[in-house]
Amino acid sequence: GGRIMSLHSRRAAAEVLDALAARPEAGTPILHWFSGSQRELLRAISLGCWFSVGPAMLAGEKGRVLAAKMPRDRVLTESDGPFAQVEGRQAYPWDAARAAETLAQLWGESLSSVEWQLAANLRALTA
Repeated sequence: GGRIMSLHSRRAAAEVLDALAARPEAGTPILHWFSGSQRELLRAISLGCWFSVGPAMLAGEKGRVLAAKMPRDRVLTESDGPFAQVEGRQAYPWDAARAAETLAQLWGESLSSVEWQLAANLRALTA
């Protein structure tokens, strides 16, 4: 309990969500680069999951569609560096700002509003 968990669920979203449902006291789950189905996204939301998104995830159509449906107050940005690629090079921490720009477009909000929301999310998560 009390843990903040960053979880990878690629090709195992159902199994990860089943494990979270079985152990709701385990902590606060953050699904990193979530790529499950829209139905699995709805289940993750109902289980109280948070989501971390980065520029590489948001470069694809599926990632953008999923991110647009995530609760805005449970989204965090990340770069996924050095594993992800941005413009043909490894991602760096400051590339997370690119994710905020894409989220602003997806959410139809100003960049400053999205940056404020993301900072508020981080504060809420760590409070």
